[in-house]
Amino acid sequence: MINSVKEVLEYFPYNIQNKITEYGNKLDSLEEIRVRANRNILLKIGQDEFKVDYLINTNEILEILQRICDNSIYTYQNQICNGFITIKGRT
Repeated sequence: MINSVKEVLEYFPYNIQNKITEYGNKLDSLEEIRVRANRNILLKIGQDEFKVDYLINTNEILEILQRICDNSIYTYQNQICNGFITIKGRT
């Protein structure tokens, strides 16, 4: 797994990180992680989408959002209004 994927996964609670890392080397081509309350997490890997066997709840989504925004949701307000947040991996 490439370093930028590891860095992105650090925003997620530990139990969710474990579920996602089960996809192993496929994560080298990870493009998108979709989270919606009370639904399975979706991973877009290359042209394929994989449904992670984990139902994420509202509190976990809030925790992820706070970590990504470093508790400053205002900074990401425009992206949130558009339904996504882009996180660039560091190299």
